[in-house]
Amino acid sequence: MRKLVLLLTATTMVAGLVQVGTAQAAAPAGVFQDFETDADLQGATVTVPQVDRIERTADPTHGDSGLTFTVGPSNTPGASASSGINLYAGTPSLPVSDWSGHTVLGFDFFTEQDYTVVGRITVRDQSNKAWGMDYPIRARDWTPITLRMSTIAAAGVDITRIAYLSFSMPRAKTQVIGHYDAFRLVDSYPYDQTPYGDKAAAQLLRLVDFNGVLTKLADQIKGLDRSLGHGPADERLKAQVRAAEAQCAELRQKLGPMTYAQYQPFNAGVTALQRTVPRLANTIQARAHDRRADFGVESADSMALVYPKDLPFTSTGTAPTVSLTRGEYENVQAVVLPFAEPLTGVQARVTSVSGKGALQATVAPVGSLNVTPTNVYHRPTYAGWTPDPIRDDLTSVDVPADTFQPYWIRLKAAKTAAPGTYHVTVAFSAAGKRTRTMTVAAKVWPVAAPDAPKLNTTFQFTPAIVNDIYGITDPAAQEATKHQYWSFLHDYKIEPDQLYTCACIPSNANPVIVPTPVEDVLYIRDHYGLRDFNAFYLWAGLLNPSKPETWQAQIDTWIAQLRTAMDSYRAAGVDKYAYVYGFDEANGPLLQAAKQTFAAVKEAFPDLPILTTLRDNSMGVDTGLAGLVDVWVPQQDLYNQQVAERTRARGDQAWWYPDIATGSPLPNWFNGYPPIDARTLVGPMSYKAGVEGVLYYATNRWLRSDHANQLLVNDGILSAWRAATFNGTAGDGSMFYPGPNGPMASIRLENFRDGMEDYNLLWQLQHDVQSNPQLPTPLKAHAAKLLAADAVVTDQRTFTEDPARYRAWRTDVIATLTAVRGLE
Repeated sequence: MRKLVLLLTATTMVAGLVQVGTAQAAAPAGVFQDFETDADLQGATVTVPQVDRIERTADPTHGDSGLTFTVGPSNTPGASASSGINLYAGTPSLPVSDWSGHTVLGFDFFTEQDYTVVGRITVRDQSNKAWGMDYPIRARDWTPITLRMSTIAAAGVDITRIAYLSFSMPRAKTQVIGHYDAFRLVDSYPYDQTPYGDKAAAQLLRLVDFNGVLTKLADQIKGLDRSLGHGPADERLKAQVRAAEAQCAELRQKLGPMTYAQYQPFNAGVTALQRTVPRLANTIQARAHDRRADFGVESADSMALVYPKDLPFTSTGTAPTVSLTRGEYENVQAVVLPFAEPLTGVQARVTSVSGKGALQATVAPVGSLNVTPTNVYHRPTYAGWTPDPIRDDLTSVDVPADTFQPYWIRLKAAKTAAPGTYHVTVAFSAAGKRTRTMTVAAKVWPVAAPDAPKLNTTFQFTPAIVNDIYGITDPAAQEATKHQYWSFLHDYKIEPDQLYTCACIPSNANPVIVPTPVEDVLYIRDHYGLRDFNAFYLWAGLLNPSKPETWQAQIDTWIAQLRTAMDSYRAAGVDKYAYVYGFDEANGPLLQAAKQTFAAVKEAFPDLPILTTLRDNSMGVDTGLAGLVDVWVPQQDLYNQQVAERTRARGDQAWWYPDIATGSPLPNWFNGYPPIDARTLVGPMSYKAGVEGVLYYATNRWLRSDHANQLLVNDGILSAWRAATFNGTAGDGSMFYPGPNGPMASIRLENFRDGMEDYNLLWQLQHDVQSNPQLPTPLKAHAAKLLAADAVVTDQRTFTEDPARYRAWRTDVIATLTAVRGLE
C-alpha cells in the first residue's frame, strides 16, 4: 500500500495538468459517475497497466454498465502488493471535485470471486492533503462504500477541491476481479441503498456458479460418513453430516432471483457450509483413527495454524515425526477434536521421553486472539479467533463441541545427544473420558550447528512498557524483570538490545535518549555473550529539517554524549562491540543532516560502526553517504539484491527489516500470517539474499492505551487481550505476549527461532563444504543446490508456504551436512 501511495503522489503532478483551476459549484445529490460510456474512463489510471486493466461491463448496480477492475497476479515483475484505480478531478473519470454540501460520498463494490481481503480507499485534495480508510472485500458479496464528509474534512482534506479518489485491491497468486459503480453524493445518512444492493445481488447470482459450488459440496458430504460406525460418537457425527446435507439441499432450493436481503444470508450459508464440511472431515478422520476413543487427537505441522473455530486444518496424522540436530529446537502440534460433544477439564502432559537426557519436551495449549486483518496484510486472512499465544500458564481448558484445541509440543535435543530416533509420549485427558496418547518420533542427527545466531539481530525491546503494564515501580524489581525478558529473548535467538536507547517508552512524546549504560552491556556480555550493542540512538527528531544552521549544535551534543559513553565502554573493555544507530527512516533534507552527523561521528570515532534505516535505495551511492555508513538496512520490499551486493563489495553490510508496510507477497509475522513466513524470512530467505542481519522496531509494543481492558494474557484460552498493536495491525511490533508470570511465547516467535536455527544450518553446511575441498563433485553440487534454497525460496516475494516441502528441503540439508562430515 505504501508503494501505491508513493505512485499516487507522483501521479498527482500529472493530474495537476487537468485539475480544475477554479472552484466548481457543488454538484447536486445523486449519482454523478455511472461509467455509462467509454468516455467516462478517460483520465482513470491503474497501477501496472501491463497487467491491470479497467473496462466497462454490463454488471452495474445502477444504470446499464459499471467499471470492472482486473488486478494482475502478485508474481508480476515490478508489481506492488496491491493495485489501485485512480480517478482524477478535472477528467471525465471524476467529474465532480467539490463534494461540499453533502453528507456522504458513496459507491458500490462487489466481487464474484471467493476472495476475502481488505482494500484501501484514499482521497487527496489539491493541496496534497490525504485521508484514507480500509474497506472490506468479501467473497461473492457486495460492499456499499460510505465516505463521511465530516470525517474526511476533519482530517484536513479540502472537500471543495478534491484532486483524486483512489481505491485498491490486494493482488493474489492469480488475477482477481472487482466491480465498482454508482458514485453518488448523498445528503443524509443512513440512506436507502436497497436498489443498489438488489442489483448487485442480481449480478452476483449471474456471475457466480453457485450450482457448481453446491454440487461440489454435496459430493463431499456424501463421502463423509462412510467410515463411521454405530457408537454414540458415530451417531452424533452422522447427525452433523445429515444436517450439512440438509443445509446444502436447502441452499440449492433457494437458487433463483433474490433481493440482496435474501442473497446475503444465502451467500453466508454457502460460505459457512464450505467451512463446516472440511472441518467435519477433520473430525471424522480423527474418529476413524481410533473408533474406541472418546475424542480425537491429530497432529499438525508447527509451521501451520490450527484455528479453534470455522476453518479446517491439515492433519499430519496421529504419530508425527520431526528431525533435529544436536542442541536444536523443533516443534509439533497436537490437536484435540471433540466428537460433537463438549470436553471439560482437558489436560495434556508429557508422560515419557526415551533416551535419558537426550531430549527435553514440554506441552502447552495454544491460545487464540480475536484478529481483524487490516489492508496492510495484502492477502486473504481469516478474521476471528486466531491461534498464537502458547499458554504455558493454563493447565486445564474446556473445549466446546464445535472447537478444535491445538497444543504446542516443544522439543530440544541435548548437545550431547547420541544420534538416533527418540520417542516422546504426551497424554491427553478430559473429565469423564478415557485418556488419549500421542507419540512423537524425534530423529536426532549426528551433527550440530552453532548455537549462537550467525544472522545478526537488532530488535527493540522496551523494559519501560513491561514496567508500566505490570505496575513494577521498585528499581530492583525492574532490573530483575528486565533480565528475565533478556534471557527469554536470548533463548529465542534475539540479542538483548535497544534500537531507541532510552529508559522511557520511545513512542511517548519527547523521549529522553541516552547512551546504553555500560552496566547493561556488561550484564549481557557475562550472561549471554556479546556480539555487538547499540551505544546510542541518533534521533533525527531533534533536528529541524528546515533549519540546517541549527544542526551542528545538536550534533556536538551527540558527540559529547557519545564520548562519555565510549570512555566507559573502553574502560570496561567492550568498546569494540559498540555501534550507533540513527536517522530512522529519514528522507528529504534529513539525508543531508545524516551526512553531516555521520561525518562528525566518524571524525570523532573512526572505528565506531554506523547502522541506519534512512531512505537511500542506492545505499550511499546517490547521496554521498557511502563511506560514512557501515550497515545499510532497507525495508525488505525496498531491498535490491544488486545494490546490496555492490554495497558488500565495498566492505559495508546490507541487512533488511520487515515492518507494517511489508505485506504479502513478502513474508511477515502479523497474526494470522502462516507461521512458515517467519521461519522462511530469517532462515533460507535471509541466507539466500546474503543479508548479515535483520532489524525490527519493536518486540513488545504493548501500550497501555491499546490494552487498557486486558493488560495481560492471563484470562481464558480465547483471550480478550487486544490483538491489534501498531495502527490496528495485529502482531506488528509485538512478537510475544505479557503473560501472568512474564514473557509468553507465540507460534510466530517459535517459528522465528526455528528459522534462525535453519540459517545456522546453512551457514554450517557452507562452512564445511568450503573447509573440505576434496569432497566428491556430486556431493558438492548437491550441497550448492541446497544452499541456494531454490526448493523453498525464489526471492523475497516468491517462496513456499507448504510445510511438507520446507521440511523435505531442511531434512536434505541436515542429511547432506551429515554426509559432508562423513558421518553417514
